Amino acid sequence: MDKKEFPRSFRIDIDPSNYKIFDGLAIDFNNQRVLGLKNGSTFPLVGKTSLQYHRKRKKGGEKVLHRSSGVGNRAWFNTNRQLLDYQHLISVDTNTNYINGSSVSITAAFHVIPHYHDAVSAMCYSNVLALIEMWNVIGKPENIGWWQILQAIDNSPERFLGKIGLVVDSDLGRHEEYNTRHEPIIEDYYLPDNVSLIYASDQGGGEHLSTKMIKYSHNLADDLYRNESLALNPNGLNEGVKGLYSHIRQWDTESMALRPFF
Repeated sequence: MDKKEFPRSFRIDIDPSNYKIFDGLAIDFNNQRVLGLKNGSTFPLVGKTSLQYHRKRKKGGEKVLHRSSGVGNRAWFNTNRQLLDYQHLISVDTNTNYINGSSVSITAAFHVIPHYHDAVSAMCYSNVLALIEMWNVIGKPENIGWWQILQAIDNSPERFLGKIGLVVDSDLGRHEEYNTRHEPIIEDYYLPDNVSLIYASDQGGGEHLSTKMIKYSHNLADDLYRNESLALNPNGLNEGVKGLYSHIRQWDTESMALRPFF
């Protein structure tokens, strides 16, 4: 697809209270930030700000490439600046395939910890958080994959202090309900208070960290399916959670040769 024919664009949604508080908005291009303007001076915006990147489709409406909410009252128009405000970024992708009439869903989670960033550079720590194999999933495999990773986070709160951005590529139409805790992601499980869903498409382009992370998680899950004889290897395969999946296996990522993240 020709990017010139279908150019990318973005939209910023801000809290309506800003229109009452400020005389107008100011764009700080050096820091890629949106500020409120009052009596000739600039101030941080109030309330929640969301950022969306999209492109026109050849047929139909817009294709969303990235959607996320800011942390606190900082409003960026650069997706990476916004994401790096989180203390933790975790991309989660689930690939489902079929073996001898059974479905196998593999969830891969990749963890990035922003350490330092400014307008031109960033320093982050990263690791593969989990590779989980689930058989015969009932319901939405992606959502159950989120739940698996969030359960692990819940069990180790000391490792995941601060705000967590969960980067995913599905169920975009329900993200608002999930993020406001109006709907559970599965059954009666709601997002933890410090977790926000961030949408990323693998068609977003390499300039978006969210796109690179979701692509990497997808490829990790695909590698496991292609490189391991899952149906012939019973080691580590345990009985699953009734009503969710029949069997589960957690792979030891520290002992595996995994593809590098670029």
